[in-house]
Amino acid sequence: MAAKPLLTDGARNMKISHSLLVVSAFGLFLAGCGGDGLKDVSGTVSLKGKAVPKGMVWFDPASSHPAKPVQGYAFIEEGKFDSKTKGRGVAKGPYLVRVEAFDGKSSSEFPYGKQLSTQSLETNLEIPADGNPLTISFK
Repeated sequence: MAAKPLLTDGARNMKISHSLLVVSAFGLFLAGCGGDGLKDVSGTVSLKGKAVPKGMVWFDPASSHPAKPVQGYAFIEEGKFDSKTKGRGVAKGPYLVRVEAFDGKSSSEFPYGKQLSTQSLETNLEIPADGNPLTISFK
């Protein structure tokens, strides 16, 4: 069995420098992950004047959206949604907003309960840059 050669001071310093470079590059990668221009979005959702108990809100970028961002989404709980808690934010600009609304009375067959509407719940919405909560309501 051959003896493992000892690292010289130069090789040891090079190995440490390489490790620091890898750690630094990974840190820069993580810092850059938030640079996609997406901001968290929050607000309320109602249907026929009542808060939607449970569901999902989807933010599909309009084809005219200049940034061409990915789809955003958030879960609805008791009429409120916040992409920061569970979801993905959006970039300012035009979106098609789709809502899946449920009564919140879960069962083994329907974990979110039954659908509140058989019609498609969609609206076009301009997401502002100010980050203020949105109000989404369907009649």
